[in-house]
Amino acid sequence: MSITKKFYSLVVAVLLAFSNTSHATVYDFGNLLTASSGYTAPNSFESAPFAQLSATDNGGGVWSFMLSINNNLFSSFGSSAFIGSMSFDFSPDPFGQPVSTFIGSNVGGVNSVSSTNGTGLSGLTDIDFGTKFGQNSGNRLSQNDWVQWSVSGLTSVSSLTNMYLHVQGIGTEGYSAKYTPIVTPVPEPETYAMLLAGL
Repeated sequence: MSITKKFYSLVVAVLLAFSNTSHATVYDFGNLLTASSGYTAPNSFESAPFAQLSATDNGGGVWSFMLSINNNLFSSFGSSAFIGSMSFDFSPDPFGQPVSTFIGSNVGGVNSVSSTNGTGLSGLTDIDFGTKFGQNSGNRLSQNDWVQWSVSGLTSVSSLTNMYLHVQGIGTEGYSAKYTPIVTPVPEPETYAMLLAGL
C-alpha cells in the first residue's frame, strides 16, 4: 500500500473513531443573571470563572454532566457559599420531568442529586428542569468540589440551549445569585483533532 493510501486510511479510521464517540462541551460560569434583593453580586469573572460545567450528549435522551467549582468561590462570595442547583433549557422540550442520577464526586463534595422543576427568570425563558445538589453541612457542593451526574428522560435529539447555576449562602446574610456561562461553549481538544483530521 502506498504512503498516500496509508495516510488516507489513517484519516478515515480517526474520523470513524470520533464519529462514534460522545464529545463534551465545556462552559465557564460567571455571567450574572440575577441576585437577591439588596445584594450587589460580583460580575467580573471573565478571566477567572468560579465554576466549569462539562456537558455530554450520550444519545438516546441521556446526558451526563460534571460541575467543578474553582478555588475563587470563597474569595468571591464568602466562606459559606455553595452551589445549590443548576437549571437547564433543552430544545425540544422534554416529554415529562427528566430524572437526575448521581454518578460521583470528590471527598467532601455532595453525595446525592435530585431533580427539580425549572424556574424561568428574566433574561432566560422556558427553563425545563433542574438538578439540585445536597445542601446540608455534610452534603454541599462548595469550593474545589466537583460532582458528576446524568440526566435521562430528554428527547433523542435534544440540544442544550440555556442554563444557570444558583450560588447560595453568600455572606453573613445568606444572599443568593444566579449565573450563566461567560462565553459561548468552547469545544474540547478532541473536536479540533477531528477538524484537523478532516482537513
